[in-house]
Amino acid sequence: MTTKARANGEGSIYPHRNGFAAYVWVQTPAGARKRKYVYGKTRDEVHGKWLSLHQAAKAGPVATTVPRLDAFLASWLAEVIKPNRAPLTYVNYELFVRRYIVPGIGERRLDRLQVRDVQQWINKLPTLCQCCEQGKDERREPKARRCCARGLCCHDVPSSRTISDIRLPPLGSVARGPRGAGHA
Repeated sequence: MTTKARANGEGSIYPHRNGFAAYVWVQTPAGARKRKYVYGKTRDEVHGKWLSLHQAAKAGPVATTVPRLDAFLASWLAEVIKPNRAPLTYVNYELFVRRYIVPGIGERRLDRLQVRDVQQWINKLPTLCQCCEQGKDERREPKARRCCARGLCCHDVPSSRTISDIRLPPLGSVARGPRGAGHA
């Protein structure tokens, strides 16, 4: 990598791994002051991101971390569904989130989650044995194990009704944004 002299005020742009990196000191929503980094292949690309980040920092607080889908759904259940829906609705949504969504795609970062990812997972869901996926048989006593833990898949796939219930509204609200929680 060849480096040229930095322009005045660009001391935070530097060569990094296979490209360049830069940072800006920002105010977080919690009130703390932290560095936020941007990365890119070329110096010009990083410079553009660096300028955008500077403008965002001047406008107000900037989030320094991006939540994952599992964290978003946990807060959505606690802050939106539990206080505004019937108790059984909350119980059903929590069950779908805990048993299906979080193990399937819960580790995805929200800024990288795309509709295509959700659709591919939903298309694959009817073929996934939930006994294998959730480790149901493995949690049984060794003498009581019947299928998946012994290498004999039981093909315990979710029903079409379950898949339909998983699809809307828990995942529908993620795909549509905050206003998508209008279903009961």
